[in-house]
Amino acid sequence: MLNLSLLTPALALAGLALLILLADMLLPRGRERWLAHLAWISCAGVLCLLVRGLGDPAALGRGTLWTVDPFSQFFQTATVLAAMLCLLLSLDYRDLPRRQAGSFSALMLLSVSGLMLLTAAHDLLLIFISLELVSLSSFILAGFERSHPKSNEGAMKYFLFGAFASAVMVYGISLYYGAAGTTRLDAGAPPDPLLILSLLLILLGFGFKASLAPMHFWVPDAYEGAPTPVTAFLSIAPKIATFALLLRVYGAFFPAGRYGLQALLGLLAALTMTIGNFTAFFQNDVKRLLAYSSIAQAGYLMIGLAVGTPLGLQGAMFYSFVYAAMNVGCFAVVQAVGREGGYGLDAFNGLAKRSLGLSLAMAFCLLSLAGIPPLAGFIGKLYIFAAAVESGQYALAVIGVLNSVASVYYYFRIAQRMFLREAKGEPAALAVGPYVYGSLAAAVAGVLLLGVHPEPLIAGVRASARLLP
Repeated sequence: MLNLSLLTPALALAGLALLILLADMLLPRGRERWLAHLAWISCAGVLCLLVRGLGDPAALGRGTLWTVDPFSQFFQTATVLAAMLCLLLSLDYRDLPRRQAGSFSALMLLSVSGLMLLTAAHDLLLIFISLELVSLSSFILAGFERSHPKSNEGAMKYFLFGAFASAVMVYGISLYYGAAGTTRLDAGAPPDPLLILSLLLILLGFGFKASLAPMHFWVPDAYEGAPTPVTAFLSIAPKIATFALLLRVYGAFFPAGRYGLQALLGLLAALTMTIGNFTAFFQNDVKRLLAYSSIAQAGYLMIGLAVGTPLGLQGAMFYSFVYAAMNVGCFAVVQAVGREGGYGLDAFNGLAKRSLGLSLAMAFCLLSLAGIPPLAGFIGKLYIFAAAVESGQYALAVIGVLNSVASVYYYFRIAQRMFLREAKGEPAALAVGPYVYGSLAAAVAGVLLLGVHPEPLIAGVRASARLLP
């Protein structure tokens, strides 16, 4: 196939996943943890490969079904970085069966490989295959704790909604083929009714992976039941990779303004933000609360797509990167606290007296998600809202600002319990592993540094916001 070497990082990760599966069968019992280390080291190696290729003309080009450009390189880097931090979290996750460390790590790497292919795809066949690779791996990962009823329930709901979304998307792809005569997205087909209908059905399939309302119903149960490192992964990597695809399809190949989809995308953004934020008010389980927060964050990213301007594209790219740091930080603390006290809000009572460092880290990440200056989340939201104002979509900007203000309430519910409430009885001591601390340190550093000094990332985003024709 033409220029297959352009996909070397994604194919290398898939090959390493198969190698880990093979090693899992051959290694003697008690050595499985080595495979978990091999998985995150593999991600680190691929990350170095991606960073080395940034801006290198030899690493850019078009293939038969894919395009590797600065845009896809940016999102691949963010996806692999998030996956590496989540794999580090899994090393300190007590409920992950040691004997299944190899299969767990291989599934994570296969999912990341699919996401990397997804960010570069410009043909609907490769998009569908990539999404199915991600979905099948994610279904298994979400139900990995087979002894927990909530894990089984969440995985089943995830699977059923995923199967429905895939069926609708396949039907949309068939309509697209009928309208354009090809599955390539760069066909330049005119905006006739059949093509518009196909784009709407394909959007439904993409919206499932991005957890856009009203395709979000699977999210709270799947996130609550999945192992915490998997929840962190599902809330970040598939979302930002799918948004890369949405920006490519509905921002470059089929601009929303030209094909009459801009109002719909704006409505989806407003609906997703509002449903995510206002449903989070009533959650008493932190994983479910952060699940609805994740839905709301998808709404903010949708503003960048709905705006359809270069500034909107750059805003979505910037916010995608900082969102990965914010969410990894939150779930690292949730894993540390939930290990002893469960995931209810009560488990965070008096956390500041038990571990001031964890409390401050959680507070920084929550404040950043709420868009409080001078943290990275504020810069990202400012970027996106400025794009909406610049394009004249004032209503969308106002809805985004009001939703950000509303989100402060439920984020502060957690902060208030950490700093202002006393724990009931004698709280259990927190046994936080070094890998959790490592992931948390990286996430908090990103939240703080990119808030105070965002210029390097902004420059990187501007250089990467270039899609090859």
